[in-house]
Amino acid sequence: MIVILYHSRHGSTAKIARVINSYLEGKAYLMDLEAIEYEKLDCASTIVLGMPIYNGKLDEDMVNFIKHNQPLLIPRHYAMYIVGLQASEFMSFVSAEFDYQLLKDVKVIAGLGGALYFPKLSLTERLSLSVFNKRYPIIPKAHDDTIYENFNNEEIEIFAKKIARLEEASR
Repeated sequence: MIVILYHSRHGSTAKIARVINSYLEGKAYLMDLEAIEYEKLDCASTIVLGMPIYNGKLDEDMVNFIKHNQPLLIPRHYAMYIVGLQASEFMSFVSAEFDYQLLKDVKVIAGLGGALYFPKLSLTERLSLSVFNKRYPIIPKAHDDTIYENFNNEEIEIFAKKIARLEEASR
């Protein structure tokens, strides 16, 4: 069984979990870190961990989960996907949080793009984004003021195919 465990403050990481599951033909069980079910994780042969980047760092709750649950993750095939606007730089965020000893057991890691849902952002997040975008222009000036997405559907499909192969190998 494949479990996709994610943490999603504004919804983009959850959205990618659903897209991955659609490529897996609905065979995965989706689980939010806020409503974790350890019984389901114990039954999983493959665990996919989805985490966003907030304010230039990987999501702290998911990082802590990964660091404190290695005995659960290592015996299974486990993979990570990172959601952030700077998809091409996702490995710098991963290597800043995890050392080689932890990463050596991860079967697949991918940066799948990101999204901003402006109505869901707090005032502080909007201000941070404004400053960030001036230094590292990612968001085009002509974007829709409610949603900006730069998900890479081709990368998402490739990632899902790799997860399917991992699951097949575990049988």
